[in-house]
Amino acid sequence: MKYTVRFAHLEKPPELKVGDRVKNGDIIGVMGTSGQSTATHLHIDCVRGSHNKKYQLYEMDDGDLIPAPKQLLYFIDRDLFGIDPFITTPYAELDYFKSRAKVHHGFDVVPVNRKTTRENYRIRWNRSMVGNVSLVVDDPSGYGHCIYITFEA
Repeated sequence: MKYTVRFAHLEKPPELKVGDRVKNGDIIGVMGTSGQSTATHLHIDCVRGSHNKKYQLYEMDDGDLIPAPKQLLYFIDRDLFGIDPFITTPYAELDYFKSRAKVHHGFDVVPVNRKTTRENYRIRWNRSMVGNVSLVVDDPSGYGHCIYITFEA
């Protein structure tokens, strides 16, 4: 089955382009605070299927997209930043729902040492399978600089 993972709020547009292939350990971007973000972090979510158009969280609530939380969980490990990640907003976090009236079908995550250094702000493709860049977008009114990568698992 194919899945698409979105890495959002990147510091700047990624250097990767649509059609590029990524393999384990490749740098795909730098964590930032673009779009409507209020603090530096990485928003990461995953949906079923191959997608090359920008999507929003509400589309997962509406059933237009099917979230893939199990696949998403495989990304939350120390290889993502090269150090342990710290989750700042969990998947389906209740306070997020209460304040925004939508389910947070993703994680907001930062490297555990973010307060002392920017050394681990680089985001790595941390899956064993090859991914294909399906979309690079700047969404100033939402998730800022984003990269969408499709993979098969």
